Amino acid sequence: MWVSLKLQKTCFRRLVDIVRSSFLHDALISAALSALYIALYYLSDWMVGNEALGGVASIFFLPAFVRLLGFLLVGYWIIPALFVAGLFCVDLGLGMAGKVAVSAAIAIGGPFGVFVVSQLSGLKPSLSNLTPLRLLLLSAGCSFGNSIAYHFSLETLGVAEHSFTGHLYVFLGDMIGTWFVIYCIKLATEFALKSR
Repeated sequence: MWVSLKLQKTCFRRLVDIVRSSFLHDALISAALSALYIALYYLSDWMVGNEALGGVASIFFLPAFVRLLGFLLVGYWIIPALFVAGLFCVDLGLGMAGKVAVSAAIAIGGPFGVFVVSQLSGLKPSLSNLTPLRLLLLSAGCSFGNSIAYHFSLETLGVAEHSFTGHLYVFLGDMIGTWFVIYCIKLATEFALKSR
């Protein structure tokens, strides 16, 4: 009985250590992704403006890539990181309550879209079956989820009327931004491999 109790305590300690290290790992990745989101937001704003299409969306919204990447790396832990990043980026003249509402909506919408598509497409948690087609579908789900959540939050706050064009602008800006960053990463990787 003593060995059994000692073994149980050891197993429990190992489990706690694994959870702590996993939590710390996910928290550090989420913090880095939050910083990347903010940096890409300001880069996107500098390049084309973040409200270039109909005063609603960017021609390409670079931070959309972080919503997709974050969910694939840390799952739902990306939501708090996106929320914090949104607080630094969302500025629609709505006051703090409006900023919190919109930041919460965009933090949840994209990851939820990725979750739904990952379930429907049979994506493995290890990402071992991630193909270019699945990546395209995941980015579309992320863009669609964000578009719906973003416009829902604005409509709830009484800022925007329901408009298909507004949803389409946000969807397209997110898709183009996501794939622009993915393509830049692809080119950088190819260049790094060739320069070796």
